[in-house]
Amino acid sequence: MAPRDAGVRRSEPTLPGAYNADMISVIVPVYNTAAYLERVIEALKAQDFPRNGYELIFVDNGSSDGSAAILRRHPEIRAFQEPERGSYAARNRGIKHARGEVLAFSDSDCYPAPHWLGAIDAAFRDCEAQVLLGPRVPPVATRAMRLVSEYENKKVELVCASNDPLAYFGHTNNMAVRKMAMDRFGPFLQRARGSDTIFVRAVVDALSCNAVAYCPDMVVQHAELESMTVYYSKIRTYARSRKAYQHITKVRPLSQQERLRAFWEATKQRPLVDSVQLFALLVFGSIVWWYGGLNFPGNDS
Repeated sequence: MAPRDAGVRRSEPTLPGAYNADMISVIVPVYNTAAYLERVIEALKAQDFPRNGYELIFVDNGSSDGSAAILRRHPEIRAFQEPERGSYAARNRGIKHARGEVLAFSDSDCYPAPHWLGAIDAAFRDCEAQVLLGPRVPPVATRAMRLVSEYENKKVELVCASNDPLAYFGHTNNMAVRKMAMDRFGPFLQRARGSDTIFVRAVVDALSCNAVAYCPDMVVQHAELESMTVYYSKIRTYARSRKAYQHITKVRPLSQQERLRAFWEATKQRPLVDSVQLFALLVFGSIVWWYGGLNFPGNDS
């Protein structure tokens, strides 16, 4: 049985129709992630959620490392091919074949916690948000990675509790969407990056900020987050991506006050040494973000 309370903030109704999901469609794009794929599949098969209550849709995007062969070894997976390169093209292929009233998105290097689907189901039953965002955590919790991941997740939580549409963004490695919202505002634009944010902003702009909620119990381990080097590389990539889609939708950076609040929330129960270390890590991250947005030649569509 799903937990009764997923810890999500409540919201006002945004689209007509009560939640009546008999099926959740889990959609995972795959591109050369054979090193992670078996563990991802096992994590999804081990969900503490009725097995007849969800389907697994994996979409191979032209892998050359044996990922497609791994998918064929699991008959319970509905596997598809998407020849057009790009994770959003692969997700859109999965959406076309989905049979569920809820679409749960993750990546083929992310390991959902056992209660992931239960948390999604409980949250949608508890509120009428159209989109849920959940935390991403590193698989190996070094002190530095644990601190920055807690800070990043606090930022998402604070954005989803705000009333400013310009602050909202999305991440499809841990996102769930009601099918009716995807039918209305989707599919994803088939760009290199940023289409999850463009989709979330379309939902918020058309409905309200209450249409998107943060669900803290909806946890995935992101295998790629293995070091601070990777973290800073992703910051640089996100800075470039945001600059690239500004001609489609504007997303404002968080203010210093908002960042300080996220910092406080992430460190208020930690020793002073953790606060000092996180502050130093974030200062360097700000420099990386600034540099990443410099002299970017154009959009990445």
